Amino acid sequence: MFSPQSTEVIRATLPVVGAAIGDITTLFYRRMFDAHPELERDLFNRGNQKQGEQQKALAGAIAAFATLQLEPDSAKVDLILSRIAHKHASLGITPDQYAIVHEHLFAAIVEILGDAVTPDVAAAWDEVYWLMAETLITMERGLYQLAGVDAG
Repeated sequence: MFSPQSTEVIRATLPVVGAAIGDITTLFYRRMFDAHPELERDLFNRGNQKQGEQQKALAGAIAAFATLQLEPDSAKVDLILSRIAHKHASLGITPDQYAIVHEHLFAAIVEILGDAVTPDVAAAWDEVYWLMAETLITMERGLYQLAGVDAG
């Protein structure tokens, strides 16, 4: 769950973020792949990138996670995160890669939404991201342990 302050900010800004999420994720991937071409080369399906499928998946996951945290349905949250964690584990995603995603995702959010990203808005969406990321990291760690392999 989000902090009470973040809950109100997320509830108020979810429509704005949701309306811009396609532009945000397109810019995010461009920025991240420019800075880390090895991620595109080694981890991402180039066909899904070209067709925009990965962008849609990320946008949908973030929006769904935020929405479900506002109107908690733990079964739906667990299902969404389990699917993502299994995909990430199949690719060998590592915890440090979440910081890379965060850096480029938040730069894209600020660039697209501009002055709408006040310190309170940034803090609230930062909370969304890290709550989701930390949950996924924990789930992925468990999957790696079950498989007897290390991340990456």
